[in-house]
Order: sequence, then structure tokens, then C-alpha cells
Amino acid sequence: MSILKLKKITRKIEFNLFKYLFKKLFFTRFVKIILLFLGFLIILVSFLFFIFKPKVPKHINYGVNFSNKYATELGLNWKQAYLQILDDLQVKNIRLVAYWDEIEPVNNQYDFSNIQWQVEEAQKRDINIILAIGQKVPRYPECHAPSWWNNIPAKSERQKELNQYIKKTVQQFKTYDAVKIWQVENEPFFPFGECKKITLEDLKNEVSLVRSLDSTKPILIQDSGEGGLWFPSYKFADYLGISMYRRIWYNFWNILLGKFIYFKYPLAHWTYRIKALVVGIPYKKIIVTELQAEPWGPGSNAILSQEEKDKTMSKHKFLTTITYAQQAGFNTLYFWGVEWWLFEKDKKNNPYFWNTAKALILN
Repeated sequence: MSILKLKKITRKIEFNLFKYLFKKLFFTRFVKIILLFLGFLIILVSFLFFIFKPKVPKHINYGVNFSNKYATELGLNWKQAYLQILDDLQVKNIRLVAYWDEIEPVNNQYDFSNIQWQVEEAQKRDINIILAIGQKVPRYPECHAPSWWNNIPAKSERQKELNQYIKKTVQQFKTYDAVKIWQVENEPFFPFGECKKITLEDLKNEVSLVRSLDSTKPILIQDSGEGGLWFPSYKFADYLGISMYRRIWYNFWNILLGKFIYFKYPLAHWTYRIKALVVGIPYKKIIVTELQAEPWGPGSNAILSQEEKDKTMSKHKFLTTITYAQQAGFNTLYFWGVEWWLFEKDKKNNPYFWNTAKALILN
């Protein structure tokens, strides 16, 4: 037998063996079930996408977040920055923070001057306010409880003090017409920030307290738009606030052995609609309270190099993030990073972000 003929026979045997193994692998009952399930899943997702595909609203309510702490961190005069935001950007919606450590730096000694000035200036201009209260509120390290509170050993005593701060704050601002929504805690169940654990029962009690003090205003609770479960936060609220981040610099809870990486969330804009459907939350009850509009990098945005800033928020990324949020179909979007826009404009001679957002807000 020639070598050529032997090779042909060998290849035929190998091919027949491959066919046999292929049939064995892919035509067993178990594999058939898996393939049928995957096929069903693909068809279901496709069906949901075409039926519930979000549409860009004809009118979007734009707002901004403001933190006097963050403005100060960037080297801005926070009061001047705030007035520029109100008068130059001419925002009609703003989310403000009643920082507990500023309000009650010493136990039972209350000072509402910072947040009251912000609320009153907004009210003069008929601007709608979401006012965030609680131990966990916007801006890192997320939890802004006073140091004396953190040193109280008994949880029951800490809860009493927290409730007292909430009570005083609601009583202080419930008569302001500009305050439209109370936000109670910020991402209470999402493991981000330097915080004491908040339980479902804790949140329920805090919301009940706010409702008992002011039954006229709805309550919002925020969860992570990317990694949160949503429903536990929405369970006691009238509105769910969510974050919407596209590109971050993070170490994912030390899963990567403390190594930080740049990461882009692989979520299509329509996944928010599907998630809302799955967890049973009406889309009109969801507000994007944190739309990423500033960099997230290894350090304060005041000291990041241009190269580092561009990795998560270049001019192009700014526009694509806004387009992404619009395509997600939400009626209300609050930008996260207005203080940085002002920093870039006034300190870096880069008015692009400020002017672009201004044109959008005033449109």
C-alpha cells in the first residue's frame, strides 16, 4: 500500500472519529436541553428588545448635582461656584446634600447655614431641589457622619442620633417649596464607600420617619445603575434614583488583589429598560440622579493629567455618554460633575464641558 493511500485512509478514519465525537457531544439529551434553553433565551431577549426598546423622550429634564465639599476640594469658592451654576447654566433641577458632619459637628449643636443658603438661593430662582439626607450621601467617602457618631459603640444609640439629625433636617426644610423630593440615603445596599452597614430595616425606619414628618413630598432612594439590585432600594420609595457610569477606574472590592484598572461597563443603553421590566419598577419612576460627566481616575480631578482625564471623560466621551443616556429613554437626567466643568473653565481655560452642557440645558 502506498504512503499516499495510507494517508487518505488515516484522514478518513480521523474524520469519521470526529463526526462520531461531535454527535456524542452535541446530540446528547443534556446538551440538547442546554441549546434549546439558550435559543429560547436569545429569542426572548430579542423579543423584549423589540417590544420594549426605549425611545428618546421628546423632552428631557436636565439637572445637576452640587456638593460644596467637592467644589472646595477642587479649589473653588463654593458659594461663587454655586451661584454660577444657578445663574450662568440656569439649571432648573438640582440635587443638594445635607451633610450631617457639617450640620451637627458637635452632638446636639446644629448648624444648617451651608445647606440653608443653597436651598434659599435655589428657591429665589424657582429651581427644583432633591435634598439628600442620611448617613450615606453623595460624594466619596459616601458616608459623611460626624466623627463623634462613629465612636458611639451601640447601634441603637447611633440610630437614635441619626434619627434626630434626620428629624431636625426635615423640619428645617419641609416648608421650602423648592424642596420637591427627599432622598433618604444614597446607594444604601451597594458596597461602595467607607460606611457602616445599612440594613433593610434601618432604611424602612428612616423612610417611615421622613414620611411621618412630611407626607407632602415624595421620597427617592438611589441605587447603583450598573451593579445594584434596584428593587430593595425602591421598595420603600416613590422614586428610584440610579447612577449611570460608562468608564471608571476601580479595583472592584479587591477582587483584583488591590489592583485598579480602567473599565468600561459593557451595558447597552436598552438594558436599563429590560432590567426595570424584570424587577418590576415602572420606567417613569426611575430618575438618573448621577449621569457621569467628569473623569474617574487615580486621584482628585484637580490634579489628574490630561491623559488620565481623557481615559474616562474626553470631549468625545462626554458627547457619547450624553447620547447613551438619551437613548436609554429616561425623562430626567442629573449630571454628575458640574463642579469639575467650572474648574476646567475657570482654572484650566477649558470651557468646553460647561458650554456644551449649557447649550443642552438651555435648549
